[in-house]
Amino acid sequence: METEGRSPRSTASPSGSPGPEGGHRPERSTVSSACIPCRSKHLKCDGLQPCSRCATQTLQCIYLNIRRRCMEAFFQYFYDAHPFLPPRQQLLEAFKVGPPRDHLETALAYIGSRYVGGASPASYSLDLDCFVLQQDLPKDYSTVQTMLLFALGLDGNNERKKAVEVLIRAQRFALELGMNQREYAIINGGRSLVCEESIRRTWWELYVVSVMVTAFHGRRVYQLSGIISTTPLPCEEKEFVSGVIPQLHTMEEFDDDSFLGEEIEWSSYAYRIAAARNLERILGTDNIVFPEDPRTYNLDALLVNWTLHLPSSKVANFDQSGTFDEMMFQAHMITDLSSLLLHRRFTPLDAAASQTIISCTAQGTVEAHCSGLDDIHSSKATQAASNLSKLVGMPTPLIHHTHFFICALTYSSISHLSLWSHLPLMAADEHLKEEIRMNAGALRAMRVVWPSAQTAFSQVSVAAQRVFEMRKDAVGDVFWRDLIGDGNADADGDLNLAGLTGSITDVNT
Repeated sequence: METEGRSPRSTASPSGSPGPEGGHRPERSTVSSACIPCRSKHLKCDGLQPCSRCATQTLQCIYLNIRRRCMEAFFQYFYDAHPFLPPRQQLLEAFKVGPPRDHLETALAYIGSRYVGGASPASYSLDLDCFVLQQDLPKDYSTVQTMLLFALGLDGNNERKKAVEVLIRAQRFALELGMNQREYAIINGGRSLVCEESIRRTWWELYVVSVMVTAFHGRRVYQLSGIISTTPLPCEEKEFVSGVIPQLHTMEEFDDDSFLGEEIEWSSYAYRIAAARNLERILGTDNIVFPEDPRTYNLDALLVNWTLHLPSSKVANFDQSGTFDEMMFQAHMITDLSSLLLHRRFTPLDAAASQTIISCTAQGTVEAHCSGLDDIHSSKATQAASNLSKLVGMPTPLIHHTHFFICALTYSSISHLSLWSHLPLMAADEHLKEEIRMNAGALRAMRVVWPSAQTAFSQVSVAAQRVFEMRKDAVGDVFWRDLIGDGNADADGDLNLAGLTGSITDVNT
C-alpha cells in the first residue's frame, strides 16, 4: 500500500512561477512518493518539480500529494456551492471500494487546483479533455458528474466556448441515461440512500447550471427545454450529510404546496431549483417588446410569489443553527437576477456600460428593447441590482460562493452605471457609487480564484471610469454654459472676464 509520505522537494514559488534562475537543478531529495507519470510506468522518480524524467519528455509532472491537496481544497472551498456529489467521507470511501472513477477524481482535483498555490489546473484540464472526447464514455452518472464539474471550471476560467460544448454534451448524456426519471437513482444507487440522493442532485444541479449558463451565454446552451422530469427534489444538506434521507417529494407537489393539506418543509436546494425555473421562464420570453404585455405581469408575479411564500427560516441566508446557507444565497441571487433581466428590457442602458461589460452576456452586449424610461420597471430593475450588491456583504468568504455570482455582479454593475449616467448632474450619487465600488471590490476578491472575475473586474472598472469622466465633463460644460447664458460673453462668444470680475466685486461689497 502506497503512503503519501513527505512532500517532494519543489523549486516552484507559491505563485507557481519557475524556481531559481541560473539553470542549475537542485540536488535530488529523498522522496517516498513518485510523480504520477513515473508511478504509472513503475519508474524511479527524483522528486523534483518537475522531475528529471518529465522535464526531459515534456510531460505534465503531478505528485499524488498535490492531487490530494487539490481534492481536499475542492471540499473545503467549492463543494458547498454545488453540493451534488456525496459528502466528503462517503465519496472518498466510494473511490476506494467502488469501481474505478479516475475521471471524477481528476475533475475534483481540477476544480480544487484553483485554490491551491503551485497547482496546475491545465494539467488536469488536459486529462479531462481526453476523457470527454473519447468515443466509449462510461455509461453511468459519474460521467455526467465529471462533465458538469469540468464545465463549471472551464466557465470560471473564461473558456466559455469549451464550457458550453461540455455542458451541452453533459445534458444530452444525462437524457440518454434517463437521469430525469425517478427510477434511475433507485436502480443505480447501489442500495445506498446517500448515493441515490447524489444521483438525484446531479440531475437537478445539471438543470440549475444549464439555466444559469443559458442566462449568461445564450439559448444554444439549453438542451432540456420541454423535458419532463419525475426525479424527486433534493433534501436538506444536514439530512444528506447524515444519511437520513426523508420522504421524497416532487416539483409537482412543490407547485401545489399552497393547496395541499399537509405542511412540507422544502429544502433550500428545492427553493434554488424553483428560482432557476422562474429564470428559465423569463429567458424563454425574450420576445416581449412592450411593458404592457400581459406576460410581463405574469412573470413578475412568479418572482413575487416565490418571495412571499418563503418560510421565515428561508428569508435570511442562514439556517436555524446560524450556519451560512449557500443554497438560499444562490436562490435569492437567481431571483434578483431574474427580476433584473425581466425589467431591464424597459429601462435605458448606458452605452459605456452595456458595450464595455460583455464578459457575461450572450451576444457581446446587453440590449434593452426600448429607450424610454418606465418608472415601474426602472424602479424594479434598480432594486434588483441593489439587492445583488447587498449579497456581497454576507459574512462569508466571497471565494466560497459559486462563480456565477461574478456574472450576477456584472449585470448589477451595468444597471448601476446606467442609472448613474442618467442621474441629473447635480443629484446625490454617493450611495450609487458605493454600490459600484462594492461590486468591483467583490470581483477583485474573487479574481484570486477565477480568471473570469478578473475580466469582469477590468470591464466594470473601465466602464465606471468612462461614466465618471463623462459626468465630470458634463458638469464642467453646464457650469460654463450657465455663465455664458447669463450674458457674461462678449460679441465674439468669449467670456467677458471683466464683467465676471465686476459681478464678484459687487457681491463682495
